[in-house]
Amino acid sequence: MNAVKRIGVTLICMATLFNSQVSFATTLSAAKQQAAALKSQISSTTLQIQKDQVRVETLKTRLGLINHSLQNVRMAMSENLVHMQAVNHQLVILGKRIKINEQKLTTTRTELQGQLKTMYEHGTVSYLQVLFQSTNFEDFLTRLNMLVTVAHAGQALERQFQSLQHTLAVQHRQTVSYYSDLVHTQQSDQVLQQADMMLQQEQQQSIRTIQTDMSNQQLRHGILESQLQLTQQQIASIEAATARAEQLMHNTAYVSQTVAGMPTINLESMLKYAESYLGTPYVWGGTSPSGFDCSGFTQYVYAHSGVSILRTSEQQFAEGVSVSYPNLSLGDLVFFSTYAPGATHVGIYIGNGLMIDAQDYGVSIDNISNSYWGPKYLGARQIVK
Repeated sequence: MNAVKRIGVTLICMATLFNSQVSFATTLSAAKQQAAALKSQISSTTLQIQKDQVRVETLKTRLGLINHSLQNVRMAMSENLVHMQAVNHQLVILGKRIKINEQKLTTTRTELQGQLKTMYEHGTVSYLQVLFQSTNFEDFLTRLNMLVTVAHAGQALERQFQSLQHTLAVQHRQTVSYYSDLVHTQQSDQVLQQADMMLQQEQQQSIRTIQTDMSNQQLRHGILESQLQLTQQQIASIEAATARAEQLMHNTAYVSQTVAGMPTINLESMLKYAESYLGTPYVWGGTSPSGFDCSGFTQYVYAHSGVSILRTSEQQFAEGVSVSYPNLSLGDLVFFSTYAPGATHVGIYIGNGLMIDAQDYGVSIDNISNSYWGPKYLGARQIVK
């Protein structure tokens, strides 16, 4: 298998994978047009790949910033959680201390009352009864002083406990407030973490999507370059064949031999048959009476007379022998360069500077020297005699 065939097989296999179509030009102008189109597509694909690479780098930079933010938020949440645990432990301790103080205050009150009561009838009398039971004024003063002392001691102890209880209560409220702030901060950080994670996922998905597109573009780029190489080889092959044919046209012996070997047909009958299709609509790629393109019409008319010629105008331009304008004869193929370089239009010469051809308005008879066709005239070929 030669290099051109190998490239062709590879292109078909790769194109099948991407559900695309690989086309092969059959004429020089078509091959050159295809090569230009392929170069344009390659340039477009290269530009798209470059744009995708920039987009990926931009997204990666953004992703790095998001990852850094997410890391900071998680560290802050971890530190905040440690603080919350410590504060919660502190709240438990403060709660216990408040409860213990309340118990101590109750116990002390009971003990003070008990001390007084145990002095008199084993604790069955009231403070007033203690005074009334005094035996004389001195005893009364002693008892009164004792009651005052006990009362002052109780009040002092009460104030001490109340002050401590107040201090603990203030600490407890402050600690609860601080804990509440920590909880709020933790909740805010959780919202930030969720937002960063969503952004992270979005950026990662965008990167994956663009990288997939880049891979497809790179594979397509390879297919286009391979097809361009194949097309350039086709162009070189067609140009080489054309050059060889032109050299042969300057070889008198070859021309004489070729003309001698040409089929002899009834040219008037062939032209009459061609004129029977006047008005037939033009159809791109058409090769039948339902619609002709230019080379499809000439091929169809010649085939009716038993002469086989190639399909396209460029291929037909390479057949037969070259005929100068003054030496045009009935049945010669006349060629024109219209929408692209090379032989892009063909008609059949019918004499008196006229041709019958399939053009945009259908099969018609045109003057090959008029203002439209004259400047586009390329040459002629003799196919029959």
